Amino acid sequence: MKPLSETARETRAKASELAEKTAESARQTAEAAKARIQDGYGRARAATEDFAAKASEQAGVAREAAGEAYERGKAQAKRANSKLKDVAEKQPLALVAGAVAIGALLGSLLPKGREDVD
Repeated sequence: MKPLSETARETRAKASELAEKTAESARQTAEAAKARIQDGYGRARAATEDFAAKASEQAGVAREAAGEAYERGKAQAKRANSKLKDVAEKQPLALVAGAVAIGALLGSLLPKGREDVD
């Protein structure tokens, strides 16, 4: 039979070895987790940057389209104003008659007032 001090020494050595293996395993697990987290963060950051770039591009396209639509509307308004001035100068009575007809049409579309019956 082994002396108690030798058994205690062996037990301590085994416990120390087991603790070192456990610590090493924990370090490896932590490093692997850190690598996965960094990889996920990198992918998320790349996706976010890609999304931001696409959104910025779409905003630029929308601004350009809005500017073009504004310019077209402005040109059409100028043409309509010019035509209206021509009609007003050449046929003022026709213009007044048209305005009266439009007013009558709009008036007929308005709801009728309710009459109170006592």
